[in-house]
Amino acid sequence: MAGADLVVKYQGGDAEKHNVEMRALGHSLIGFERIISDGLIFLSEDRLPKRGERHTLIVHAREPRVGSSEIEVFLTQATGLLPLGWWLMEVGAGEAVSHFATWVFAKLGGRDTDAKAALKAMERMREIEAKERVATREIEANERLDAQRQWLEHEAGWRDRLFALTDKLSNAAIQAVRPIGPSVDNFKLNGSKAPPLLVDLPTADVIRAKGELEVTDLQPIDLRVDGFVHHNKKLNVEHPEHPGRFMSADVRDPLFDSVPNAYTEAAANKSTLRVQAKLGYRAGALEKIYIMDLGDRLDNAA
Repeated sequence: MAGADLVVKYQGGDAEKHNVEMRALGHSLIGFERIISDGLIFLSEDRLPKRGERHTLIVHAREPRVGSSEIEVFLTQATGLLPLGWWLMEVGAGEAVSHFATWVFAKLGGRDTDAKAALKAMERMREIEAKERVATREIEANERLDAQRQWLEHEAGWRDRLFALTDKLSNAAIQAVRPIGPSVDNFKLNGSKAPPLLVDLPTADVIRAKGELEVTDLQPIDLRVDGFVHHNKKLNVEHPEHPGRFMSADVRDPLFDSVPNAYTEAAANKSTLRVQAKLGYRAGALEKIYIMDLGDRLDNAA
C-alpha cells in the first residue's frame, strides 16, 4: 500500500478469485467516492459540503493478491481541483480521512466502540493542531482561557455537523457495502496510521437497515439444522426463540465452502450444532442469524 492514502480490500466470496460482481463494485466505488470526498471537504474546510460538490480522487487497481481484490485511493491536489485545507495539510490527509471513513461505517453499522475510537482520533488530531497554533502566539493568560472556551464551543458545533453529515451519508454507505453478501464476504479499510476496520455481513446489513437492525456481539448458540442451500451459504435452522418454527441463517464460516462439512452433515441428520454467531434483531424480534464459526458440539441425534 506504499503511497496510498486508503486501501479498500474486498475479501471472501468472489474476491477469493480476484473477482467482484461489476455492478456491485460500481455502486461500492461510487459510495466510497461520496464518503471520502465529503470527508475531505468537511475536515479541510470545517463546513458541510455543498450540493454536488466533490473532491477529485484517484484510485489504482492493483495486481491480484491471494484471496482478495484491492482498490487504492490517492488524494490529489491537481491544478484546478479543490485544495486541501490547512488542517489536513498539517495533520496529514490520509490519516484524517481514514479515521473519518472508519467513523462513518462504524457509526452507521452499529459498531460503537470503533466509532468512538475514530471520533476521539479526529478530535485528538484537531486539538493537537489547535494547541500548536495557540502556543505560537504571545497572549495573556486570560486570553488563553478565552481561546480555550471558544475552542470547546467550536468543537461542540463541529461534532453536531459531523453527526448531521454522517446521517446524510447513509445512502452512500449502503452503496459502498453493496458487494457484501451477494458477491464478497467483507471488505477491510486500511488507512494511513488508522487501525484497519473490517466490515462484515452483519455490519453491512445494519448499514442497509439504516439503524433499524440491532446486531449482538459474537456469542455461542445451539441451532438445530434442518437443511442447507450451498450456493448462497444459508442453513435452515429451528428458530432459537420459537421451537417448531424455522428461519434461514447466513453462514460466514469458510468451512462451509467445501462439501461435505459439519454443517451439511448436520443438515442431513437434522442434528444440533453449537456455533459462534451474531444475532440481528429488528424491533425486538430475531430476524437474522449470522454463523461466523463452528463451535464445539455436534449432536447426531435427530
